[in-house]
Amino acid sequence: MKVYIKLICVLCIGALWRTTASMAFCYLFWITTLAWVVRYIIRAKVKGGLFVLLGITSNALVTSLNNGVMPSVGISSTFQPAAPIWNVSGKGQWLLLADQAALYRFSIGDIFLITGFLMFLIGTEYRLRIITPLKEGSIVENSD
Repeated sequence: MKVYIKLICVLCIGALWRTTASMAFCYLFWITTLAWVVRYIIRAKVKGGLFVLLGITSNALVTSLNNGVMPSVGISSTFQPAAPIWNVSGKGQWLLLADQAALYRFSIGDIFLITGFLMFLIGTEYRLRIITPLKEGSIVENSD
């Protein structure tokens, strides 16, 4: 139950940051997210956890250095972002970590997050297949 309350709090802070582009909510969101994710990754030894941590850190760094907004590189200035936390001017600091037109509007941090999440899902699926007991009466063929 405590996990769900923490998740709801982080999501609410994230929603407040996305709608206001406030530096205070930006810092609060990334600090709470990093603290929560790092504790979980260390405790559970999650496959892909390092990539998730790199992704969160990359996105936190670039948005924190750019006044709470994510800059975008190579994206048309006529593009209408979904929230005020995106800056399509192509200006800012550490633009290597910004959203890139070449990456289909994803950032390097987003790519790390997706990679880590997929590694987690694949590892979980693999573990579930190994530990799932066979039903009684089922036939297992050995291909050796």
